[in-house]
Amino acid sequence: MNASIGASEDIATPPGSNGLFASLLAGPALPALAARLGAKLAAWWCDPIRFGDIVIVARHANVMEVLHRDLDFLIAPVNEKRIVEVNGPFILGMDRSSTLVLERRALYEALAAVDLEFIRLAIEDDAAKRVAEAPGEIDVVDAYARPIAAHTATALFGIRGSDERTFMDVVRAIFGHVFLNVTDDEVIRQRALRAAALMKVWFDDEIKRRRASGNLGTDMMGALMAAKLVDDDGVRRTLGGMLVGSIDTTASSVAMIVAMIAADGALAKRVAADVDDETWLAGWCREALRRWPHNPVVLRQAAAKTSLADKEIKQGDRIFAWTQAAMLDAEVFPEPQYLRPDRPAAAYLHFGGGLHPCAGRAVNAFQIPALVGALVRRGIKSTGTMQWAGPFPAHLPLRFER
Repeated sequence: MNASIGASEDIATPPGSNGLFASLLAGPALPALAARLGAKLAAWWCDPIRFGDIVIVARHANVMEVLHRDLDFLIAPVNEKRIVEVNGPFILGMDRSSTLVLERRALYEALAAVDLEFIRLAIEDDAAKRVAEAPGEIDVVDAYARPIAAHTATALFGIRGSDERTFMDVVRAIFGHVFLNVTDDEVIRQRALRAAALMKVWFDDEIKRRRASGNLGTDMMGALMAAKLVDDDGVRRTLGGMLVGSIDTTASSVAMIVAMIAADGALAKRVAADVDDETWLAGWCREALRRWPHNPVVLRQAAAKTSLADKEIKQGDRIFAWTQAAMLDAEVFPEPQYLRPDRPAAAYLHFGGGLHPCAGRAVNAFQIPALVGALVRRGIKSTGTMQWAGPFPAHLPLRFER
């Protein structure tokens, strides 16, 4: 099968709607207002809150309980079907089982074998070069965070597409279906299936090439192949699952953080003052993202009748763990309206938790601050209107101070 098959198909996620309702949801104001109200309601009245078979959980302790009680609140009914049809089984679509334990171990041992310092330095160099070469403005998403994240994915997972644009569009198309297509829109599904066929060819060809050459490589692909905990299809499924969530998670997070910094002059000054302190810069990024999270809700489904915070949960209930509201819980985030970079990193829910946290969180712990920091050092004067491709930030024009 030729890697170019399907390349001419429509796999690029089209621009999002410009309607009023879509515009409100595509900005930080309405979700932030809803999260503040949700946090207050949960604190004053009750939590969780039921609407039919939907249960909304907004208090931090209860959200954490949902994420950690993985035998009671399942992930497979939420996204296993969509993951399997585009990639085959992956740990983010599996509930607790011997297969999950084995493949999770394989993933994290392979990640631990990679030289992340080398990857970190490559990210910093790429970011510094793009910022230095930008005349007076830059597109934070399409010319900066998204391609750099794609380069990181290639270095980490050992896979590249037929060209950079196709590579990024394939990953976005699959992500949009697997994790965001909760209404099972058939157009989105078909786009993802076309993209998945391309991604499978890329992985199969590269794994075959490495087997034939005997040079397995020092990236995650090489580490997985050398460890032999999973077969070659397991290598493909593991890396494919990680790849799908890697590029646009980074690009979206960076765009939202930068937009928050640009919109708040006082915050911009405080971030600039701490830009060369890695710990504080990372804290500011987590806090800015708390104002506008890339993923404000995590879904689970109740396996059987149980209880949560003394409230009855019925079998099959859909659990909406409202992480954005939980990160406004004053019991965990005192004076949540204020941004403070010294809050405990473990309190944040940007990348999930429990049995199913984001597998690439260790990389984004340094990649996101590095990308934000390079822009802040140049001087952020202003940002324009965020443009969207479906649910993804597609463009964010930024003007530099100098």
